[in-house]
Amino acid sequence: MKLRLLQINPIVGDVVGNLALIKKGWAEAPSGTDLIISPELAVCGYPPLDLLKEDSFVYSCMKAVERFAKENRDAPPLILGCPWIVNNACYNAAILIEQGAISHVFTKRALPNYDVFDEKRYFIEGSHNNVLTLGGHHLLITICEDLWVLSPQQLIGKSLDSGTSLSAVINLSASPYAKNQQAEREKAIANFAKEANSLVAYCNQTGANTELIFDGKSGIYGETGPLSLTPAFTSCSLDINTSALGYNNQVNDPWEEEVLQALTMGMRDYFDKLRLSQAILGLSGGIDSALVAYIACRAIGAENVLGVLMPSEFSSDHSVNDALAIAQQLGMPTKILPIQACFTQTKESLHESQGALQPITEENLQARLRGLLLMALANDEQRVLLNTSNKSEAAVGYTTIYGDMCGGLSILGDVWKSEAYELAQHINREQEVIPNNIISKPPSAELRPNQSDADELPDYSVLDPFLKEIIEGQKTLKTSTSATLSKEEKEKVYGLVERAEWKRFQTPPVLRISHKAFGSGRRIPIVKQRS
Repeated sequence: MKLRLLQINPIVGDVVGNLALIKKGWAEAPSGTDLIISPELAVCGYPPLDLLKEDSFVYSCMKAVERFAKENRDAPPLILGCPWIVNNACYNAAILIEQGAISHVFTKRALPNYDVFDEKRYFIEGSHNNVLTLGGHHLLITICEDLWVLSPQQLIGKSLDSGTSLSAVINLSASPYAKNQQAEREKAIANFAKEANSLVAYCNQTGANTELIFDGKSGIYGETGPLSLTPAFTSCSLDINTSALGYNNQVNDPWEEEVLQALTMGMRDYFDKLRLSQAILGLSGGIDSALVAYIACRAIGAENVLGVLMPSEFSSDHSVNDALAIAQQLGMPTKILPIQACFTQTKESLHESQGALQPITEENLQARLRGLLLMALANDEQRVLLNTSNKSEAAVGYTTIYGDMCGGLSILGDVWKSEAYELAQHINREQEVIPNNIISKPPSAELRPNQSDADELPDYSVLDPFLKEIIEGQKTLKTSTSATLSKEEKEKVYGLVERAEWKRFQTPPVLRISHKAFGSGRRIPIVKQRS
């Protein structure tokens, strides 16, 4: 059987544009193709969220598909993902188009309702026949989660006579990227292929929509794993003859390279899909801003990224020099806006009513002045401010609300501080891109004399394993098994995590690269008390 998988990059809500992507892949199919497959909800883009609640949205998707079918009467059969209403119930559906008409509607059985997935809010669980006979081939049509949590027999039921075998399992997917996700994915799909005694054609979308990043990696799977895979993080098509397949010996990129690709695509698509072109960030000379600058230049071009240095009396000479060095290395423009005069004047104004300020107030005042200047420049030059806070800082609240938490997009909000250093080392594996002094020096906010992160927090190498257990492992202080911190340190850090929830509630969208990021996939009450 000859199949074509369309690994496209849809934009949520852009029904006309998404169908144009599908049509292009459809029109370019080789002669003799038996079936063309799109990703899950490719017509509306994933995830459409509350667009599905708008009265006309789903009907507009359906009408567009009906017109699309009539306009492409002579094309090969196509199965595409689209929300679909049957008997006043809305389904996550796969629509088969043949000879200019819609011939079958298949519906998703297993609706994920965890982390970033909220499909039971919008869809009804399918109960329709998911077996398709096409040109003498018996196909089981599945949609994303169906393949992860249901068995072939649950989906086939009595649709096939005893002794009749499947030619292939078709899976339309919108499976977001996360570190180490591919190994889990390959295992799940291979197990399903083994149970079904059939190949699995897995078609996943690529691209990024707000915080979710999709890696694609579509392909054909057998019971031993992938037999043919598309490149990750790219729009492409894959043409396959299921009777002529060999074992895939593709080696996955190291996690650092995949994360950099994911974050680059996440930022690029955020800008491209919103028709944005110019970015700005504060360059402190630290690891986080250097890493964000690198990713931003890679995503939208160095000439479109402005780095702003905002030294104060507490900024060291090497921090200014390091910031200028990374900007020069990347080829990005810079501005220098010292904050000392603003800081002194603001303190004097506050002293008239408040008297002497608390040390923490003065520290936060500097961060907020930097945020004020960056937002002013972003406003004046029509740029998007990139947030440079990392996941470790966000977890313990080691950030200043309306200061370094400002921004339109958080690039590193799902990257642990210890991972930031590993990413920088990976970037420098062949040549020094990020100055080594930035990587080797102790991290500091430089808001008071000789300040260091280690003054208030354990070293990130021992802090992050505990934070990861609490945030990503969803452990509590009582159930934690991490041995990197003492009991007293755990209690202190856990208290910081609990108290910082109100800050995280106000952060910019965070590009998601783990199974549990801050944002829509983690919903912790701000007002709470634990017994």
